[in-house]
Parts: sequence; C-alpha cells; structure tokens
Amino acid sequence: MREFRYGKIFEPSSGLRMMERKARRCLSYCRHHLGLKRVPLPIPIEQWIEQAMDIRFGVEDLSHLGADVLGAAFIRDREILISDKALPNDGRFRFTCAHELGHFVLHAKLADAFQETVEPGFASTRRIERQADRFAAAFLMPIPLWEREVVSIADDAKLDPEWLLPELMMPTLKSEELWQSLVVPQICRRFGVSRIAALIRARGLRLMSDAQRPFLPARFYHAWASPGAFAAAELRRRASGARQHEEMS
Repeated sequence: MREFRYGKIFEPSSGLRMMERKARRCLSYCRHHLGLKRVPLPIPIEQWIEQAMDIRFGVEDLSHLGADVLGAAFIRDREILISDKALPNDGRFRFTCAHELGHFVLHAKLADAFQETVEPGFASTRRIERQADRFAAAFLMPIPLWEREVVSIADDAKLDPEWLLPELMMPTLKSEELWQSLVVPQICRRFGVSRIAALIRARGLRLMSDAQRPFLPARFYHAWASPGAFAAAELRRRASGARQHEEMS
C-alpha cells in the first residue's frame, strides 16, 4: 500500500489521519473536477459544494428546523442549507458549509439528514459532529497550504520559522502572545476561517520533528475553548501589557 504523505513540516495527530485523507481526497477531487492547477485561498467552499460535488446549496431562514440550527445536510436530496444567521460571521459561515459537506463525505450511510444546532467547534460532544468539524478544518486548511502560510507569516513578521514553530509549541507567555497577536489572526485572514476553526486545526497537527506534542499547547486550547474566550484572553493580555508599560514609564 502506497504511503500517504501529509506534508514536509506538519502531520496530523495519529487519531486524525483517516479524516485527513478523506478531506485531502475530496479537495483533490474538487480541484481536478474544476480543472484547477492549484487550490485557491480562501477555498471557495460554497461554489465547490455546488459545482464540484453536485450538491444543491442555499442560505435561508432555518428557524422551522429549530431556533438554534445553523446548518443542515440532506443526504437523500443532495442539498446543504445554511442559516442566514451565520452570514454576519464569514469564518463561521464557511466552516459550517465545510462541516455539512463533511457529513456527506463521512456519514452518508448513517442518516438521511443532519442538523447543526450549535456553532461547530468546541461545543460538539457527539462523535460524528467532532468528525465533521475535523473534516471541515482539514478541507479548508490543507496541510501543504498551512505549511506555506505559517512560514509566510513568520517571514512577514521578520521571524525565523525554525525559531517560531518550536516556540509556538511551548506553554509560555511569549507563545501565548504569538498565537493571539500574530498566528491566529493571520490564519483566519488567509484561510477565511473563524478563530475556533483555526484552533481546531492547530490542535490536530504535529511538527514532524516533534510528533509527540500538539502544535497548539493544550493549556491554550482549553483556555480558549468557548466562543469569545480567545478574544477575552487577548483583551486581558493587551490590558496587562498596557499596565506594565505605564508602570515602566
């Protein structure tokens, strides 16, 4: 059996490799079906759902399915619907689209329909929802492009990637500052994803040179594990920095 290569710098954690392969194959299918030489960023998920995967796609009021429903995948009807409530947050909207596509790819034999009643991400407790989250993260942020962009982020910030990558794995104040002020904002902008999606992806990756530890330290992941927690932590960090600056003045 031919060995499946993930990247040159990063690889998924051992429990996520099957999900990674399925997302990569789906991504490759879309690219070849549309005759593209390379994958564009941000990945045009809505268009690819319709044009490459031949799944009907729409945005509408889904309150008739439940007050908190953000998205739904109808397997038998080959249709994905996203709630208009998700539109104001483009990152969340795109992640929800990819999450519902994940149900088509991963779970088509398990049920005729799936409904998302919470924001995809940390709140998911059901196994199939976590799988769809991980598929979405891998589809929107494929490892080769993640590697390219992380190195580019370091270069743009005049930082040595060989210093930055190991530093980001350390549960230190410096690492926390780099994640909050540099890496996560840039990943969100370049891939068109939400903070939660970026954190899910970072948590599921390992450096090939240090595969025993997650790229994103567990302490940060759990501290930022609810919607709004990352932004609140960033505000606290900035406030602390401002106080220290005043004390030194």
